[in-house]
Amino acid sequence: INGQTVACSSGCQAIIDTGTSLLAGSYTGISNIQSYIGGSDGSVRISCSSVSSLPDIIFNINGIDFPLPASAYILEVSVLLRKHYWFRGGLE
Repeated sequence: INGQTVACSSGCQAIIDTGTSLLAGSYTGISNIQSYIGGSDGSVRISCSSVSSLPDIIFNINGIDFPLPASAYILEVSVLLRKHYWFRGGLE
């Protein structure tokens, strides 16, 4: 994220599943990503006003960068006519 490695700094195994929109990973990796984009204390709620300024998350697979824009990793959820945004991350 923004040129910094925030998860899997020594490399790690991964599975690409195009049939789901969930990002899953180790507790440390996902927690680091959540913290970097503004989540705190394990919270995955993101302020609606900050979504447009969130960075791409770039996955490097075998030397090739695959950028994931915020629109792909943030999910808008409406609850009682109020919009909330959630990080689509999962802990393993």
